[in-house]
Amino acid sequence: MKTYKKIMDVLAGIEKLILVVSTILILVLTVGNVFSRKVIHRSWSFTEELVVAVFVLITLLAAALACREGELVSLNLVTERLPKKTKKPIAILVTVLSVIFTVILFYYGMDKVLTQLANGKRTFVLNWPEWIFWSFVPIGAGCMILHFIEYCIDFCTDFKFAKRKEEA
Repeated sequence: MKTYKKIMDVLAGIEKLILVVSTILILVLTVGNVFSRKVIHRSWSFTEELVVAVFVLITLLAAALACREGELVSLNLVTERLPKKTKKPIAILVTVLSVIFTVILFYYGMDKVLTQLANGKRTFVLNWPEWIFWSFVPIGAGCMILHFIEYCIDFCTDFKFAKRKEEA
């Protein structure tokens, strides 16, 4: 279990690093484009393509990290009022349904990546292969799947609860 948690901690660390770098990239591109339009009177037309693609990556990785902590939108109003015996089966059911949905997202994201690879389609302004940007969908979905499962295991084994007791 400890090896598994170390691997998941490394994955979460990589995700956080990507989020920080991506957020800084969006900030620099957006501010740079505004500055360029106002001062030089020239727009950076490529920024729209990059910002939209990177925003998709940020959204999916942030959702994956939220999955890790069990902080995605849920029906806590209902589940918190359930008896303790039923909380674990409900957590497992919610995890299974969430993983099914995310696997579908992963599947269609991979399908789009493979289609873009086969077609050789390129972006309009940057002329980059579109599969690069579409690959963010299955990457984010894969991370979400792993973190859904991680949260469910932690919840059902009370791993985080036991870890908090050790730290206290």
